[in-house]
Amino acid sequence: MVVLPATKYVMDGRISAREFAVCMEALGPFLPDVPEAPMAVAVSGGADSMALAWLMRRWRRHVVAFVVDHGLRVEAAAEAALTEERLGKMGIEAQVLRLAPFPSGRVQERARAARFAALEAACVERGCVDVVLGHHQHDQDETIWMRRERVGAAPVSVGLRGMAAEVLRGRVRVLRPLLSFPPERMRATLRAESLPWVEDPSNQNRRFERVRWRQDLTGGMREEARMLQRESQSVNVAYAQSLAVCMARSVVWHPAGWCHVLLDSIGSRELMAQLLAELIRMVAGGAYRPARDAVERLVTRGEGTLGGVVLRRAGRFGDGIIMFREERAVAGAVPAVSGVLWDGRWIVPESSAPEEADGAVAGLYIAKLGDHAARFDARHLGMPSAALRVLPGLYRGDCLLRVPVWCGGDLALIWSSGGPIT
Repeated sequence: MVVLPATKYVMDGRISAREFAVCMEALGPFLPDVPEAPMAVAVSGGADSMALAWLMRRWRRHVVAFVVDHGLRVEAAAEAALTEERLGKMGIEAQVLRLAPFPSGRVQERARAARFAALEAACVERGCVDVVLGHHQHDQDETIWMRRERVGAAPVSVGLRGMAAEVLRGRVRVLRPLLSFPPERMRATLRAESLPWVEDPSNQNRRFERVRWRQDLTGGMREEARMLQRESQSVNVAYAQSLAVCMARSVVWHPAGWCHVLLDSIGSRELMAQLLAELIRMVAGGAYRPARDAVERLVTRGEGTLGGVVLRRAGRFGDGIIMFREERAVAGAVPAVSGVLWDGRWIVPESSAPEEADGAVAGLYIAKLGDHAARFDARHLGMPSAALRVLPGLYRGDCLLRVPVWCGGDLALIWSSGGPIT
């Protein structure tokens, strides 16, 4: 857990370069400040992200800004182009990322997922290890209350720790250095430098849950959110320690993406639910753990499916349970280019990518083994047959060309969804 240092107001309220540097240093270490590995900053064009971009450029020479055009409003393309121009005047290289249309419904959730996928891909292409976001203190307050609403009057939980200042997401590290700053200080920073920004009207649309919380939270409620967050962070330290010990003692993690859990060595039902929630997230390649009540129901049943993961009695593997990816939840085919992420779990490294510069042009793609798994003896390979079916293979048309090393093939893959390093 990273706790950012407290800050003090300067005379005009703006964020000083020194204050920002202290916050960034708390999130280090970083790669050298070289053109080959720039720091990425996500910029919407609004005050918060524009202030962040300005501060990043004062802190580091090699910065690249990614401006995401969601295409949800008529004005979005023009605003993205204007933001790109304004960033250029700050001396910041900028690139506009235009998202493909996505289905209607749950607009903010879908937009957030699509935005991060585009940011991650852009970072990988440019050699950026870190992407910096402009979330601030009020964003954190709103997040705490939104989560508090979902858990009701339950005791302080791990979920109320809010957004993390540092977290690994896929192939990049996400940093939020401004979580201790109120938004007024971002605007003060821009005003002090006579820098303009864009106002997104959707930020006032009460159709969105976050906007309603933003407009309705009182000063007292914001203070309460910060108290809940501090308490939750203390709970999180104990949670992380107990979970790490439990994983080390109870989980056998297999490199082919499935795990065997020895339930008898887990001390309590509460800890078991926490452990299974974390394992479901990792086995599924998801960004978030499933809801607590759903996990508790799964614990009661002893087996079942949740969050794209199958939980089953271990059988021939011994006591306890096994967990593996649910086949019907597996992603579709993707072009077999170097660095591509498949199913949120597997990365194709350069050494395993096809020799052709573009796997899409070559007609090569990555997809699940599916029925092709029948040609292998799962028992001899020491894995569940269902776990074998959801491994990736390299295809051209309907022809399976290469299979993973766990099947005796030469397709090397990198697991990207985390694992119990203990």
